Amino acid sequence: MNSNTDDCEWEAKYDISISILKEEYLQCIQRIRNVDEKANKYILVISIVATGLFVVLSSSAADSLVFDHLNSIVGFLLTLLFVATSLLSLILGILIFKYLLDCFELVESKKINNIEELLRNTVELDANKYKGVLITVYQASINSMNQTVINKQNHIRKVSNKIRFFISLLFTSLLILIILKIIG
Repeated sequence: MNSNTDDCEWEAKYDISISILKEEYLQCIQRIRNVDEKANKYILVISIVATGLFVVLSSSAADSLVFDHLNSIVGFLLTLLFVATSLLSLILGILIFKYLLDCFELVESKKINNIEELLRNTVELDANKYKGVLITVYQASINSMNQTVINKQNHIRKVSNKIRFFISLLFTSLLILIILKIIG
């Protein structure tokens, strides 16, 4: 009688553990989606800002660049500064884009093993021992996905700091171009 009570006790504990792990597994999947959505938002910001830069460069404002140092030394120096900040922002934009693409490549979410195969491999086990195996499988998948989330978040952190600098460089370039337009 005592053994039957222990079995019921373990069965209840296993059932609760499986429910908790199932919920945690679903939350891990959601965290991965959230990080991917954030990366998508960063790509959108980079695309909008880069498009804006190309519009400005293709406009008449680019005509105010001074490449002849004999006519205006200030204009020439500002043009050099504009070219330098624009090139730096272009290089940084490419690096940011690479980091974002790397973030998407880190989707190594470990799936839960094929349940039918798991049942065949544990056919000699009773239901409680099978639940113990299932808990182990769930936990391994959760641990793997948590590592994926951490890796993705590290990439996003690197990107967020670089985006601030990228936008600052672009606005500096735009400001220099406006000054050139005014003095030109």
